[in-house]
Amino acid sequence: MNEPQAETQETSIREDNDLKEETIAESAKESEPDDSQGSQQIDFDYVDLMLDGDLKAQVNYSFVKAVAAAFDEKVRLLEDAEQKVEGDEGEESFTEVAVPEIEAMAQAVTEGCVDFGKIHFWESCETAEIAWEESKDEEGNVVSRAPYGNPHEEPQEGNRILANLEKIAGWLREVHKTHEEKGMGWVSPYGCPEDGQHAYDRRSACITELDGIVEKVKSNVDL
Repeated sequence: MNEPQAETQETSIREDNDLKEETIAESAKESEPDDSQGSQQIDFDYVDLMLDGDLKAQVNYSFVKAVAAAFDEKVRLLEDAEQKVEGDEGEESFTEVAVPEIEAMAQAVTEGCVDFGKIHFWESCETAEIAWEESKDEEGNVVSRAPYGNPHEEPQEGNRILANLEKIAGWLREVHKTHEEKGMGWVSPYGCPEDGQHAYDRRSACITELDGIVEKVKSNVDL
């Protein structure tokens, strides 16, 4: 009496699994992008296309994108603060108010765990965009599409690594200029010119290093 029941249970389990597989398949079809109008959903950029087949470079670029996202998040916080300070129309400029934050960001770039100088130019901005080459039948219907890289006349910000490096260098220069205008004792909590001079010299070295990183990125165009 138990054997038929066991067979019934196994049959029921198989039917349930088949139903689940059919449901998953139907859901996948529903989630596919509608290409009836020639539209194409893509989740990769030109660099992903360029590095196709080079696994090491693809993995490295995934790291670069993660660094770019984290870096940009921090810079945008400062940009938001800059807009707020400038909107308040107070006596102090953003670079005067945010000296510690700007210097900390610059030091994180020059002394942190990421060697930004090893990032390629084409990894730090958008040098091209994805375009599609279409093949049509005799009736003019699109039968196939292939992606290719369409170069920009001028590089776009893209993931903003290069733009953010230049932004931080610019902020730091503004701090440096203000320090010169207000005297060496400006950044010292005690108004001590000697302390201020040490801070000035350290910042000057940091600016030089930041400029060097930017130049390395711009010249690093090889794969």
